[in-house]
Amino acid sequence: MMRRHLTGLLLLVMLVPLAQAQFLHTSGTAIVNDAGDTVVLKGMGLGGWMLQEGYMLQTTGFANAQYEIRSAIEALIGSQDTEEFYDAWLANHVRKIDIDSLAAWGFNSVRLPMHYNLFTLPIEEEPVAGQHTWLEKGFALTDSLISWCAQNEMYVVLDLHAAPGGQGYESGISDYNPDKPSLWESEANKQKTVALWRKLAERYVDQPWVAGYDLINEPNWNLPGNTALRNLYEQITAAIRSVDDRHIIFIEGNWFANDFTGLTPPWDDNMVYSPHKYWSFNTPGSIQWVLSIRDAFQVPLYFGEWGENSNSWFTDVVRLFNEHGLSWACWPMKKIESISGPLSIRKSAGYQHLLDYWNGQASAPSQQVAINTLMQLTEDLKLERCAFQRDVIDAMFRQINETTARPYREWSVPGVIHAADFDLGPHEVAYFDRDIATYHVSTGNYTAWNQGWSYRNDGVDIEPCLDTINTNGYNLGWLEDGEWTQYTIKADVAGVYDIVCRTASEAGGGAFQLSLDGADVTGRVSVPATGGWQEWTSVWIENVVLSDADRQLRMHVDRSGFNLNSFELIYRQPSDAVPTTHVSAHTVSENTVRLNINKRLIGPLQSAAGFQIMVNGSPVDITGVALDSESGRQITFTVDDLFKASDTILLSYSSDGVLAVDSTHLEPFSDLAVENTIAIVHTVPGRIEAEDYFFQSGIVLEATSDAGGGQNIGHLDAGDYGDYLVHVPESRSYRIDYRTAALSAEGRIVLQLINENGSASALHAVSFPATGGWQTWTTTSKSVILSEGLHTLRVLIDEPQFNLNWFEISFTTAASNPLTEPIFHIAPNPVSDRVWITGGAHVLNEARATVRHISGMTVIDEEVNTGEGNAAVLDLTGLPVGIYILTLKNASGVLGSRKLVKTSARE
Repeated sequence: MMRRHLTGLLLLVMLVPLAQAQFLHTSGTAIVNDAGDTVVLKGMGLGGWMLQEGYMLQTTGFANAQYEIRSAIEALIGSQDTEEFYDAWLANHVRKIDIDSLAAWGFNSVRLPMHYNLFTLPIEEEPVAGQHTWLEKGFALTDSLISWCAQNEMYVVLDLHAAPGGQGYESGISDYNPDKPSLWESEANKQKTVALWRKLAERYVDQPWVAGYDLINEPNWNLPGNTALRNLYEQITAAIRSVDDRHIIFIEGNWFANDFTGLTPPWDDNMVYSPHKYWSFNTPGSIQWVLSIRDAFQVPLYFGEWGENSNSWFTDVVRLFNEHGLSWACWPMKKIESISGPLSIRKSAGYQHLLDYWNGQASAPSQQVAINTLMQLTEDLKLERCAFQRDVIDAMFRQINETTARPYREWSVPGVIHAADFDLGPHEVAYFDRDIATYHVSTGNYTAWNQGWSYRNDGVDIEPCLDTINTNGYNLGWLEDGEWTQYTIKADVAGVYDIVCRTASEAGGGAFQLSLDGADVTGRVSVPATGGWQEWTSVWIENVVLSDADRQLRMHVDRSGFNLNSFELIYRQPSDAVPTTHVSAHTVSENTVRLNINKRLIGPLQSAAGFQIMVNGSPVDITGVALDSESGRQITFTVDDLFKASDTILLSYSSDGVLAVDSTHLEPFSDLAVENTIAIVHTVPGRIEAEDYFFQSGIVLEATSDAGGGQNIGHLDAGDYGDYLVHVPESRSYRIDYRTAALSAEGRIVLQLINENGSASALHAVSFPATGGWQTWTTTSKSVILSEGLHTLRVLIDEPQFNLNWFEISFTTAASNPLTEPIFHIAPNPVSDRVWITGGAHVLNEARATVRHISGMTVIDEEVNTGEGNAAVLDLTGLPVGIYILTLKNASGVLGSRKLVKTSARE
């Protein structure tokens, strides 16, 4: 009687949270509840719990499938202790605290990957062939999970991840043993699969927090036309529907869920198609194939797996799903020593020794040591012992709609800032890195976004740190030119600080600068050689002024070649103890210069009195001056001229009219060199010197002995590249001649087109022969199709054993070169308001003029009006000062392009 009372009480406890529960079903392309409200599932896959996968345990070198992992363990500690290990594994991997945490983080569902052998015996072990022995262990674990989810109002998708016999050649995800018949090779395995689903449906038919049944995870088997797959799906569906007509049936395609050949139209009126998405672009086009299936057959979509990528990729993919109202589940929640999931399981030294032993790199541990190590691993599975990767959760939820940075740590200064603890937030908001995700399914090239695979899942490269001073155990590494990281700070004491930076550099040559709220406050800081990437030293930066209004400290990489561990900010004295002076200056655009000051200034500035800008030795008129309100340290000057990439620009100040907030005056200075950042725009046809890039990664310049002299690029590594801004006058085929030299090995580059989002597409690849010497030159030609417009072309080094001096782009037929024939002329140029186009009547008749800013934006696209003298006029009065490209077309095609310089009207 007491037993019956306790059972009833347990049922009552389980039913209480179900009072508000509503079953899910499909309605057109939506998943809805009983009230008809659309429900978008946002779930987490509980991978590694009921089915171990080798890559999650770092065992793939010797054991990929679970049966192989278990065999290795059993051989070391025996069958009884192995059984105890797996009992503890199942008990600790997923507990109520895990589900509570998922709910708190923002998930409303989980996907449960089930191994059939927790629910029924393998066919080889059945006492009576063809019958099914049911095991309570799997059902009890599932009952507990459903109860925990119900208490958090979360749905559960039951996913048969390892079907009887294994459903795919990839053994790690299905526990397939090729020595035994697979699911597809055994009628007994198929019937056991059908019977298992019927048993699950019988047990959970009345459970509203079960969203539905994902029949077979990622089948990957040669099944012509997917006929056998559909036949099995239909048998399972019929078995489920014989006892349960309430729950959704989720269907995955063949070949890792994405081949739905033969699986349409749906055969059930409560069905969802469940593709998976990994390592591809997150554009609407990347999922259009399955959106078309959804719309054609009015079936909802559930992307049952995605993950194993960077935070930027996570944000983009969830935003893509949200835009199309798609349900999803990320994969997985836990792995050993992982950055790409919410929880990382600690890897002990003992477990690493076990891995080394199994991989043939260490001696065997004693049986007791192995038992202790493995049981410790089951303790380390517990959520409270795992590392919580909050940056992953931030990327999946907050950053979808909020594109701002938040502090990863609260940094009060004076104090130490750990370089790896940069702000939480999107790429180009909290940090900037050259590699932020991998898209190798789309591109064919794998990219390691965090090359150290440590600590955080953003694009910033982080590794364990051996420094013993001011460290949190991790440092930034693999730093590239132009990268930066941001730290939100609060100065408890305003004044003058010394900043002590802990750096390591094998050979030296690296440099960085620090900025506050966008203003450079240190200038370029050189990093000395220390003899090793983990040999650390202190680099001191003196007399940096902080105010209590400063918030965003950024570290900018000027030149690669160093690691960074920390900054220590040490208070020295009040700000008025040091003079107010310049730090650096650089161009912002073709007619603006920005000056950085070491202190915040009192604004607004009324005039540019006392300032002078010299270009190539001659003064230019300053037409505007403004103080940046955010930093208070930046003065921007507008000039009545246009800078060119080759200009030498100097800035001077000779007055006392600029005052800092501490009441000290800006000190006069003379001939401050302004960094000229104006990009070189190359016109086609024409020769592009290899050193005339506007951005590069890893490229080294050296003097060349080739005809014409100058410099070539060399000392290359695979993955280095140079970016070149090129204006193409018309869409057509071109020839590119590459001038190269190589001692004894063949080199190779891939020419890529970089779009506005930074994504690369290959235009062509070309190999270069050995020439017998690093300065023995030859020319190799290759054709390419280029579209009209302003483009970024990237020369990506694929095989690096060569030097490159220049490459020349030309028309494939000389007679069709519109830029070398004086078909039309423009004047005046530079122009302040109107430009005249002159040419014969046959040129301007029904001609069309297109004007593009150098950034690529089209600002004018109109037919020209021909007046007297066969001339046409374009009114440019409303256009900003800058450099433009004018292209003229008529019925015969593109007549040519001209560079057009727009200035303001002069008095």
